Amino acid sequence: MRWWGMPAKIWMSCFILLPFLWLALLSLQQTPAVNAPRQVDLHQYARALSPPFSNIIFNSVLTSLLAALLVLLIALPLTWRISRMPQRKRNLWLALFTIPLGLNFVVRVYAWFVLFRPEGLLTKMLLDLGFDVALVSSQLGVFIGLIYGYLPLVFLPLYSIFDKLNQSQIEAAQDLGANLLQRWWHIILPETRLGLMACFLFVFVPMLGEYLIPRMIGGGLVATLGTQIESQFLGSGRPNWPFGAALSLCLLAAAALVLLVGFSLLRWQKSERKASWSLDL
Repeated sequence: MRWWGMPAKIWMSCFILLPFLWLALLSLQQTPAVNAPRQVDLHQYARALSPPFSNIIFNSVLTSLLAALLVLLIALPLTWRISRMPQRKRNLWLALFTIPLGLNFVVRVYAWFVLFRPEGLLTKMLLDLGFDVALVSSQLGVFIGLIYGYLPLVFLPLYSIFDKLNQSQIEAAQDLGANLLQRWWHIILPETRLGLMACFLFVFVPMLGEYLIPRMIGGGLVATLGTQIESQFLGSGRPNWPFGAALSLCLLAAAALVLLVGFSLLRWQKSERKASWSLDL
């Protein structure tokens, strides 16, 4: 029985653990020169955590945090409204929201790049309305791209959460005179907060290391952790693999910290919920 898990262990060791150890050893090198003496220290981490790279890390975390929260705020009312529709209309809207998941992510991002260009349809519409806003190679364009790119990913999980809600509690609160806001605050959010937090982590962590959207829509001019790591490994200038490895491990550390805090909150809320159920019984 214990040998059944060996293929998975071998796979994780070869493609997760060994590359991680290689990055860790590479990040401890002081210089990227091939013929230079190998001096092991934390110079690359000190550089990564000092300006301007510390500002890039902070801006990447903040942008991902705001984009993930806005994705949830947009998806919540839409998903709730669709989950309350009749079955025929619900199936139609489910198909419309899941169609983007069947398209290539690069194609979808490139479509927004075409719309954001100075001669693009969206930019022309904004100019006609009196808004002279540059969307290509801007932080705003990258922010909109992140929201669009990850919005379909939370739609189906949220729909399954709302579809499994206890409708009798909601109907009872409505019969007792609770308005929509009160029903959301006292019934729906407490019942779905675990799923909402899981959906937040599901989009926040990949946003933190997103490379394609800042590269295509941002034009490489919007500095993020993903673009900085790429420039250190594959940039047109002089590559610096040790520094790129240090930035990669900083990204992994930030994602691991967020996941640790999120899972701790999830466990705490589960234990609190079980305690309340035991008191009720």
